[in-house]
Amino acid sequence: MISEVLDDIIDNQKNLTYNEAYTCMNDLIEGKYPDSIVSSFLTALRMKKETIDEITGFTQSMKDHATQIDYEPEDEYLVESCGTGGDLFKTFNVSTVASIIASAGGAKISKHGNRSVSSKFGGADALEALGVNIELTPEEVENSIENCNFAFIFAPVYHEATKNVMMLRRELKIRTIFNLLGPISCPSKITARVTGLYDPELVETIAEVAVNLGVKRGMIVHGFDKEGNPAMDEVSNIGKTKVAFINDGNISVRYITPEDFNLEYSDANDIVAPDTQDEHLKIIYNILNNVVETKADKARMDLALMNSACILYAANKVDTLAEGVDLSRELIESGASLKQLDNIIKYSNNH
Repeated sequence: MISEVLDDIIDNQKNLTYNEAYTCMNDLIEGKYPDSIVSSFLTALRMKKETIDEITGFTQSMKDHATQIDYEPEDEYLVESCGTGGDLFKTFNVSTVASIIASAGGAKISKHGNRSVSSKFGGADALEALGVNIELTPEEVENSIENCNFAFIFAPVYHEATKNVMMLRRELKIRTIFNLLGPISCPSKITARVTGLYDPELVETIAEVAVNLGVKRGMIVHGFDKEGNPAMDEVSNIGKTKVAFINDGNISVRYITPEDFNLEYSDANDIVAPDTQDEHLKIIYNILNNVVETKADKARMDLALMNSACILYAANKVDTLAEGVDLSRELIESGASLKQLDNIIKYSNNH
């Protein structure tokens, strides 16, 4: 299929149908074309800008080729929270600590990810350093979510069929459609999501893709800095955030600010990613232990509270984002979030 459509994409900026995109991804996974053709194809897609149908078709093919996780919680949303990376402003690992807090509050989270690509310390890196077993079988994923509301799904284990394509992606060293596919190709039956994007122009597009893939509720976000520049693949406490809200499959887009969470703006320097793993772990532990002694501590705490609130909101555990902050703060102050980390470590290691 790729050889049939490549010239038309290059010459006429042809947009692929869902079925064409699905078949092209199948061809990539099955290794039907040399790297030179695949590189040209991925580059041509990027130059014309990928469409909703193309991203949906590619993602569904990846999900269909992945090791399946059939678990569906009864009468609950199954939430995924992650970001694309590739953003201009590098923060500490917010989504990981936010997921721990939100899962302590009852949100059932299937967190899909890989080792760091663009950040200094990715989700898999953080959880592994905390003592979490990141290489779970589908049965262990179900057991962990059932017992402690959280499991990590390590992408290379579940997307074995796409490893050759992933190797080529790294060799290309340019942004391709695969930068978008990773965060939305979780093999779990995701029905709610909080997904951060590197580009605010993609917020509506990925929201549409999420709905196409079965998401009923969630927030697709990009955070800005104080001057209004695109900055973060997560909700921002240093500026406004563009959000596509998904509710029963319907999409509405608006901007939110820290004031929607009953919080104040923070300074960018206070939430920047540290240079070492030990410093990163200290930030995570400080948040979970409710250590707020400096201005930077407060900024990091607020960012974690905001992103946890979004997960709780997506999981329908709270009615407003401000209520999500209140619940998240209560979970930290009571020690429930720190205990939750211990539970995640325990159940991920089959105890």
